[in-house]
Amino acid sequence: MFRVTLALAAVAGLSTIAPAVAADMYGAPPAQPYSGYAAPAPATNWSGVYVGAHAGHAWGPSTLNGTQVGLYGGMNTNVGQNVIAGVEADLNVSGQTASRMVGGNLYKQSSDWNASIRPRIGVGMDKVMPYATAGIAFSDDTLKALGTSTSTVKIGYAAGAGVEAQVTDHISVKGEFVHLGFGRSTHLLPGPIVARTSVNSNILRAGAAYRF
Repeated sequence: MFRVTLALAAVAGLSTIAPAVAADMYGAPPAQPYSGYAAPAPATNWSGVYVGAHAGHAWGPSTLNGTQVGLYGGMNTNVGQNVIAGVEADLNVSGQTASRMVGGNLYKQSSDWNASIRPRIGVGMDKVMPYATAGIAFSDDTLKALGTSTSTVKIGYAAGAGVEAQVTDHISVKGEFVHLGFGRSTHLLPGPIVARTSVNSNILRAGAAYRF
């Protein structure tokens, strides 16, 4: 009986020690991955075509001031991890007017429309993109008085900077400053009178666009 009891005790001891010995021999089981881990979100995509509308205020020489509203559209492409390049075009109705005395007569100077085509380059900061832009610009330069009118189309440059932000996957908003430079115009008026004018303008505007 003593021998049976001793044998049972030995078996019980071995059953307790065996798992520890096996762990030492084969190593501990691999740790399970942390279930709360999430892969980092991809960088914001700025590539694609967009169209929008903007409005703002323009001011120039000889108090040639007024409100502007217009449409714009363009295309962006991600050319690097944080670099966005594109091109944008806009067409605007301008309410810029000023009064001028020419040869003793009162004339109304106006710029009724302007447009531009501008490459853009920006730096993507997640959903915010500061950018610079420069290109070619167009505008009218008009003088009017009772019974007479003279107008010319000007070609010059546009240059500026702004900040655009993605509100949703398809909607973005922007604020920008653009300078339009055209030099000076020469108008031949009755008399004959020669008048020189300028429609160089500074424009501060805000817009919203739909991104396809």
